[in-house]
Amino acid sequence: MAELMMGHVMANGQRIHYYRTGGEKEPVVLLHGLSDYGLCWGRLPLFLEPIYDVVMVDLRGHGLSDKPEDGYRAEIMAQDVAETIRALNLIKPVVVGHSLGAVIAAALAAQSPDLVSGVVLEDPPWHTEAGGMAEKEKNAQGYLAWINGLKTQSLQGMMDFARKENPSWDESEFMQWAKGKLLVSLHTARYIHEEQIPWQQMIKGIKVPGLLVYADVDRGAIVSQQVAEAAQSLWPRLEIAYLPGAGHSIHREQYFKYRDVVKQFLRKHL
Repeated sequence: MAELMMGHVMANGQRIHYYRTGGEKEPVVLLHGLSDYGLCWGRLPLFLEPIYDVVMVDLRGHGLSDKPEDGYRAEIMAQDVAETIRALNLIKPVVVGHSLGAVIAAALAAQSPDLVSGVVLEDPPWHTEAGGMAEKEKNAQGYLAWINGLKTQSLQGMMDFARKENPSWDESEFMQWAKGKLLVSLHTARYIHEEQIPWQQMIKGIKVPGLLVYADVDRGAIVSQQVAEAAQSLWPRLEIAYLPGAGHSIHREQYFKYRDVVKQFLRKHL
């Protein structure tokens, strides 16, 4: 891969940091999950770089981007990404998101359809029924305890923990996963705690093409077959791809299968 560029733009009042492969190529924007950062995409940017200009964004509260106390609703973070796309003069990229990044990609497609050629959503946190405030508070507190516990460890300690918990991951994943936990702000728990637009309401009426990638709930994935089919009924241009043998981090657990379905979507829509 050519030398990775990095920089920042002012977007929606925030300093948003990004990494970029560059070149006169069609653009692909990658949005990481909660507590990760732009370099947590592992081998995917290396695979895409010969054909695409790959931009890996640090979402607000993550990586080297600003870490405000608030602004962690999906529609606000989608505005961050929209203004980043405009600031970098990216012409109708495909936006690929994992988990939180997938929710933001869907919100972006709903709010700013003219900005994107399509979106790929990897296991967004879409449940059959939304949890109540008590459940949100419990989940937010659990997240904070998990992050605080990790932050007390050394980088090597976090890598060892991730390696033990995720034996199927490629060795190249652990360093960046651990760095993400060191860099993430505790303010990001607000995403879990705050009331978000229901996913059914968010995606209904989206006009741009989409791909929803989902995996095995019994391995820790969130999107079920039922949710995937319901999403497709609300979003006629949504394709769904089930990748068995993975949990929530499909791009880490079934990298080659994931890479191939993303490549097919990009070929079709860029």
